[in-house]
Amino acid sequence: MMTGSRPSLRVVAGTSREDAVVRRRRFEEAHPEAVILPPCAGRWRAVVPPGLIPGDGTRTTLGAWDLGGLMDQLDAIYRPDGGEPGDSLS
Repeated sequence: MMTGSRPSLRVVAGTSREDAVVRRRRFEEAHPEAVILPPCAGRWRAVVPPGLIPGDGTRTTLGAWDLGGLMDQLDAIYRPDGGEPGDSLS
């Protein structure tokens, strides 16, 4: 069905992802120790406590070109089941 000059859009089962803004809000409520900063120079950044980022025990900043990519990185280091951060990396 066409509306105006645009074709109608539909969601293909299994391909939709949760909105990055919703993910951010939920993450910030659950993890106040991590700070997500608005984009600067085109990149989103998050500051997390030392020792959480794999491969570098002193690094505290993650970065991505879009909020969804940053949320993917944060999800990788924070356990979705509420366990301690970094446990999913061992």
